[in-house]
Amino acid sequence: MSLDCYAAVHASLPEGLGDARPTADQVLQHQNLTGNYWNDKVIFITGGTAGLGAETARVLHKTGAKIYIAGRDVAKGEKVAKEICAVNPSYPPIDVIKMDQNTLQSVRDGCADFLERSGGKLNVLMPNAGIVASKSLQTQDGFETLWGVNYVATFLLVKLLTPALISSSTPSFNSRLVVVSSAGHRSCNVDPTNYNLEGNQSLAYGRSKTGNILMANEFERRYGSQGVHALSLNPGIIMDTEISRGLPGTSASRRPMFYKMMPLLANYEKSVEQGAATQVWAAVAKELEGKGGLYLDDVQVAKEATDQKTMCIPGYAPWIWDAEMAKRLWDDSERMVGSAIEP
Repeated sequence: MSLDCYAAVHASLPEGLGDARPTADQVLQHQNLTGNYWNDKVIFITGGTAGLGAETARVLHKTGAKIYIAGRDVAKGEKVAKEICAVNPSYPPIDVIKMDQNTLQSVRDGCADFLERSGGKLNVLMPNAGIVASKSLQTQDGFETLWGVNYVATFLLVKLLTPALISSSTPSFNSRLVVVSSAGHRSCNVDPTNYNLEGNQSLAYGRSKTGNILMANEFERRYGSQGVHALSLNPGIIMDTEISRGLPGTSASRRPMFYKMMPLLANYEKSVEQGAATQVWAAVAKELEGKGGLYLDDVQVAKEATDQKTMCIPGYAPWIWDAEMAKRLWDDSERMVGSAIEP
């Protein structure tokens, strides 16, 4: 399949939830991976106990890969794992890792637990966990909450698991880092003089999502030659997930308000099944083998956004390709997490 094989279905104005845009299940079918084809692969998904993470785990479990999901609530994760595994009981059971990205110690403990259970094997790492709003102003480590949870904790996760990605890479399948970001990155770039932006959660969220993309691009520059490749992506706007749990009301009650504020959202909103499509594609697509440093949306390589302010439409802001900023952020991030030793 080609890198633009899904471009045509996204070329015209979408028709809203459940339209012709592909689901994650359909992507897997198109790759001919439904069945026990990946029984030699290990996949780790953060934020896997609900929403896009749970849907991604459900679909990728159909490959026969060993799946690990991480989340704050182990009981909730076990319920999700049990429901997924009941459909394919002959495939490897899904393991649940306790990880709360509000504290870096929990990230360290969760990574250590994962590495012990997996024997140090990791073929696909998918940092998917994130929040868009929070009542808390700071994480337990003193970072502004959105920056700390969405970016700093993710950076530490990646640093700790990079050696496993490198050692698990093979010529037939280079290990992949698949970073779930957002069109929200278009609201602002990172500011090295003020990473901990407080008092404006919308901009703080955008800054954290820009950070995720810059991190993935810098990862590719540092480790791509070692057979490990990084991709970042925008899943689209999916309102029926728990990422918005910090906002007032429910998905159903917020929908009319958001549709009024952004009329095109009624067309561009995706179901959870459609929203997981791009990250499943990034994890398994044969046409992406050996490729990295790409930003994806709508199950294809993204183009620059024609309208930077309308967040429901696809596309990137040009600052994500600032290599100098990405390097500075990486170096500063190592100081933030106290982990400056290269694997």
